[in-house]
Amino acid sequence: MPRRPLILTNKFPYHVTSRSNNKEWFYIPTEEVWNIFSSCLLKVAQDYRVHHFAFVLMSNHFHLILETPCENLGDVMRDLLTNISKNIQKPANRINHVFGGRYKWSLLDSPYATAYVLKYVLRNPIRAGVVERAENYPFSSLALDTELPMVSGFNSLWSMVPKDRNDLLAWINKPTAVPLEKQISFGLRKAKFQFSTDNNKQKAIRTLESTYL
Repeated sequence: MPRRPLILTNKFPYHVTSRSNNKEWFYIPTEEVWNIFSSCLLKVAQDYRVHHFAFVLMSNHFHLILETPCENLGDVMRDLLTNISKNIQKPANRINHVFGGRYKWSLLDSPYATAYVLKYVLRNPIRAGVVERAENYPFSSLALDTELPMVSGFNSLWSMVPKDRNDLLAWINKPTAVPLEKQISFGLRKAKFQFSTDNNKQKAIRTLESTYL
């Protein structure tokens, strides 16, 4: 199946994710992987004027929400993943691929999309059963001591995301209904984030929204 054409824009943020080769762990301690990601994210932020909104590193994959003012996601991700791979391969004594394939992306073109996906990304460690509260996961942009080059959403696309940190944490840590999380996962498979067009599922989503946002 051919890869869908990359939509280049400076108007909306993207959700981007990629997994390690064969879904293995990243071959070196997570603390070292985190430091490599942090350094490489800072580099692309400086070199490409990228805005990073959220980042979560798991044992064999990552989630990133970013914006590209220069409409250059392809260049950004090529640089980012190449540098991360090189910096992991050396200490891991690997010559094979670090990442299992091309990164996946989805455009977040509405306040609902940014809110749904931001919460989904930051709750990933909770869903995995690693922590009970999202801010306690050390390999997340939500952690207090992070040195990641993060920014806050600054326009109407982020109007549904709490601005105060305490409100944000309360919102992130509020459990999400499993059917809705499945719909968010489905929506992220699309070039532009969207839920199922099935009418029954749409009704269920509207019912669940009041408990989610």
